[in-house]
Amino acid sequence: MTSLLQVVAIVVSTALLLLVLELVRRRKLTEEHSFIWIACALALLGLSIWRGLIDTVAVWLGIAYGPAVLLLVVILFGFVGALYVSVVLSHQRDQIEKLIEDVAILEATLRESARERDEQAG
Repeated sequence: MTSLLQVVAIVVSTALLLLVLELVRRRKLTEEHSFIWIACALALLGLSIWRGLIDTVAVWLGIAYGPAVLLLVVILFGFVGALYVSVVLSHQRDQIEKLIEDVAILEATLRESARERDEQAG
């Protein structure tokens, strides 16, 4: 990896890590959801700093151009992140459906109570 490419990779990885930490600080991203993004940024930062590790992984995977390993890692973490978000959204959808059912039951109970009160009053 050329030194310019290494510097750019380090800067981008550091910027990603700082962005995630800033989003957590501003409460735009919960700590629970930030873990995967912090892991991604640290992995990219580690691969960016230790050039030998990239070349070793590239040889091990049979990749001719070492910096392509960074792209592979980014794509892998993107897929993992998308899968994690899908799981969280599915869980939230289930919770929303249950809340909708509970609200419907409460509204029916309230209407029934109001009707019984009206019958007793009049």
